[in-house]
Amino acid sequence: MARILLVEDDELLGKAVEKLLLEENYQVMRATDGETGLDYARQELFDALILDLMIPGIDGFTVLKELRKDKNRMPVLILTARDTVDDRVRGLDFGADDYLVKPFATTELLARVRALLRRLGTEFEDPNLLTAGAILFNKVSRECMIAGEVQVLPPKEAELLELFLLHPKQVLTREQLMNRLWGYEADVLENTLETYISKLRKRLDCEECPTILTVRGLGYRLQMNA
Repeated sequence: MARILLVEDDELLGKAVEKLLLEENYQVMRATDGETGLDYARQELFDALILDLMIPGIDGFTVLKELRKDKNRMPVLILTARDTVDDRVRGLDFGADDYLVKPFATTELLARVRALLRRLGTEFEDPNLLTAGAILFNKVSRECMIAGEVQVLPPKEAELLELFLLHPKQVLTREQLMNRLWGYEADVLENTLETYISKLRKRLDCEECPTILTVRGLGYRLQMNA
């Protein structure tokens, strides 16, 4: 189930889009201002961002610029009433993947969201199967095959691998990973995460598998095969 971050301050439109996405079985988190939206994106892992430009606090352009500065490759759909060519070009230059002008048809919005998720690789013929190089991972059964060998992964290693497979090429911060694996309230040392990263790297130590790279000062990224 894809997780979508919606940053939209218009109460009626925001609730309508959120309801539409929920009906399509997406998980949705909504923010109504730029600072909160940026904080959510930095603290949590999402598969796509639907971003209004004209929002309170820092505007959508700034949110997008900051995310790309963080090496966050999450697909972004700009949803806005600003329909000038300059605005569209600016949004795309800042790193947006698509641009939808208000008012819009709900069917078109959903089609564009599906297109974003296909680019990320979170929609497959089998939605439960995640693949990367020589890795096959089933999200439901938790079964994992690496380079043709069945691997029995402890729960936290399985969760960690799933997060990397769901967000290929994206830098995942230590905070994001720790929040997803242990929750906000858990008292877990950062070197605990590093221990699990090290164990997972050893499992993926083969030419056919992607590599977990350390991005200094930010976190980790799954380096896909060329």
